[in-house]
Amino acid sequence: MLLSVVSFAAAGIAVPDIGASLGATAAEQSLVVSVYALGFAVPMVLGGRLGDLYGRRRLFLLGMAGFTLFSLVATLAPSITVLIVARALTGISASAMVPQVLATITASTQGPERARAVALFGATAGGATAIGQVLGGVLLSVPLLGAPWRMIFAMSVLMGVIAFGAALRWLPDTSAPGHRSLDLIGTTLLGLALLALMIPISQGGALGWPVWCWALLGATPVLFAGFWRWQLRLHRSDRVPLVPPPLFRLSSYRVGLVMALMLQSAFGGFTFLYAISTQTGLGWSPMHAALVLLPFSLCFLTVSIWSGKLAPRFGFRRLLAIGGLTQAALLSITAVSAFLQGAALNSWTFATLLVGVGVGQALMFGPLVGAMIAEVPPASAGAASGVLQTTQQAAMGLGVAVAGGLLAAALAGSTAPTGQAYTNALAICMLVQVAFAVVFALCTLALPRR
Repeated sequence: MLLSVVSFAAAGIAVPDIGASLGATAAEQSLVVSVYALGFAVPMVLGGRLGDLYGRRRLFLLGMAGFTLFSLVATLAPSITVLIVARALTGISASAMVPQVLATITASTQGPERARAVALFGATAGGATAIGQVLGGVLLSVPLLGAPWRMIFAMSVLMGVIAFGAALRWLPDTSAPGHRSLDLIGTTLLGLALLALMIPISQGGALGWPVWCWALLGATPVLFAGFWRWQLRLHRSDRVPLVPPPLFRLSSYRVGLVMALMLQSAFGGFTFLYAISTQTGLGWSPMHAALVLLPFSLCFLTVSIWSGKLAPRFGFRRLLAIGGLTQAALLSITAVSAFLQGAALNSWTFATLLVGVGVGQALMFGPLVGAMIAEVPPASAGAASGVLQTTQQAAMGLGVAVAGGLLAAALAGSTAPTGQAYTNALAICMLVQVAFAVVFALCTLALPRR
């Protein structure tokens, strides 16, 4: 799980170096990141369903092997075209691998053991974006392969080899016995709906939002509605849908998806604006930006693991509410500090405030995943994992797109110095996160008490 998200975040940090090394245009640089996200998000539910039907260990190993192989191709890519294709195939491989992680946890653990495992999953999934930025900054300072960006993808190759060997040795094999049919019509409808959503989100800003982007966004709800009607039809006729409708009868899962959408979109927007504002607006080096984020990352990981011991004792609802309110309070202070300091933003002050933000974020992410899967039956674990992680990926993309629009508006309408305009946009983004965190805390009231 760490590998898939770190690869995405680190590649985002490396985009300027890739452009300079391979002579890529701004649109091509954007594609390096967006095609991975598309390949990752669109087939994710299918990857989870295939794991249910044909064995989660088998799908994990196939996905990990593909991820490692295509990361090697990206490392050695002689041109931007080869790199873009390799990143798309790497994302598709991740979509086969990643849903099996949470599905295996759901199918093979119970009670306090599951709470601890989910806390580790939450620590990994939530902290990996920040960790990826930190690693990206470090690796871009070690140009051992001729161009610094190649080290980013070489890291994925090394981690992939280690993870593949570990999976062969320790990963249990689980599946969901039953009818081995695959909902091809549902898969096609869901894929088209996700493409109609993700392509404009990932490429609209870079292309200036042409008419076809708005047409695709307009078609998105129609395609999702058609997909859901087909799922209901299959379920009523006792056939096997791609996404079992009973999943959405579980209030913990249904409300949890809304909470995940808010959490991930806000976090995606923040990480994007942080990287752009500090490096482009304030002139920080990638290493400087990474080190300021390091305390946040370490705090997030530590508290996430600790939350696994607290969840069985205090309950998911209480931890989630505390996390949301804690993040809202600390983000408010951080946003005001960034706004007042402007271009003179102090690294030490910002890093210190982000530690408190990391505590709140950790108490939101891990317990949320635990609350969502608490009532999911093992037979639906893969589909539930795929839907959750597809929602998270789409939300991250949405957050980045909105943050990009916010930044463009702030720069166009500002008479302040460039650095001040960038920090103003970052502060506004954090205040939006504050609002989302408060709504997140209120949503815990709709979760089951037990």
